[in-house]
Amino acid sequence: MTGHQRLAISLASGVGLLGLTVTSSLVVLGNRFVEELSRPHTLLDESVFTWEVPRNTVEPPAVLQRALLFETRDGTLLSGDFWVQEQPAPTIVLCHGYRTSRAHMRTVAGLQYAHGYNILFFDFRGHGESDSVMTSCGNAEVCDLEAALEVASRQPETLPHKIIIHGFSMGASVALLTPPHSDVAAIIADSPYAHSDDILRRLIHYQLTQESNHWRVSLRKIQHLWPTVAWLTVFIASFVFRLRFGYDVIAHPATCFKRWRARMKVAHEQRLIPILLIHSSGDTLIPFHHARQIADEAKLYGVPIETYFTDDEEHCGAYGYDPAEYVNVLQQFLARSLQNDFSTIQ
Repeated sequence: MTGHQRLAISLASGVGLLGLTVTSSLVVLGNRFVEELSRPHTLLDESVFTWEVPRNTVEPPAVLQRALLFETRDGTLLSGDFWVQEQPAPTIVLCHGYRTSRAHMRTVAGLQYAHGYNILFFDFRGHGESDSVMTSCGNAEVCDLEAALEVASRQPETLPHKIIIHGFSMGASVALLTPPHSDVAAIIADSPYAHSDDILRRLIHYQLTQESNHWRVSLRKIQHLWPTVAWLTVFIASFVFRLRFGYDVIAHPATCFKRWRARMKVAHEQRLIPILLIHSSGDTLIPFHHARQIADEAKLYGVPIETYFTDDEEHCGAYGYDPAEYVNVLQQFLARSLQNDFSTIQ
């Protein structure tokens, strides 16, 4: 063997070893990210993220509150509450965000209940009092919302075809991902993501940057690689997640409207569900361009969509920015969506 051949073999072995080391490191990162993302019953760090909700709202008397326990099509048990009006009315299904729970929705429920609606609010899988199974921040939770809509439609106090979905953050994204239900009259989507892979890459990039800020100055020079590492980590994590749980961790609410149109043709339906899209222009968790993408896709496929955008910098910050205007926008949108049935509950 010549010296050149030995050098070539040595270089090839070195490159192969380096590639194996890098790949192994990315697999470790991918597994770590899947563990953190899917871990059930992990509470949000409110020192990092706060979300202003209505205060001092009044709950209905106990006789008008009903505890719920219901099962999804994949066998997950979910816990919820149903607040009923004294006469049949439209029902609002509230959908909380990632790593919160229906407890966070109680004052929102009280606010909407005071306007004459029945309220169903529940814990998504891996949250609150529901089954301690993995969370996916989108796709798996579609099963949960589908089950909640079926439960809401079966309540005798719910007017037929008059269910409204009101979702926040992850809950808003799940509302868009869920196939249209014949009893859903409208969707209020407050701060949804358009494509979750973008959010996941941002979270990984942020976490890597925070951790590496404590490294020696010489090592921090590799921080410019974090966008690429984040992209590769999400790519690997998507395979790991599907192998472990059977769900795709990447969700694309912005592409759902094409599927809505296809389902309409098959079912020979004439009506597309109207959407009120809410977002803050300075949102640092789910950037404003996600709202623009969703609105543009909805218009492309003829889905009736209205927007309410504020200048706030908080995620789900539109209510806190101007509570009175937020409530007014919602009630005007629901009056148009429910038409004559709205006048019966004023």
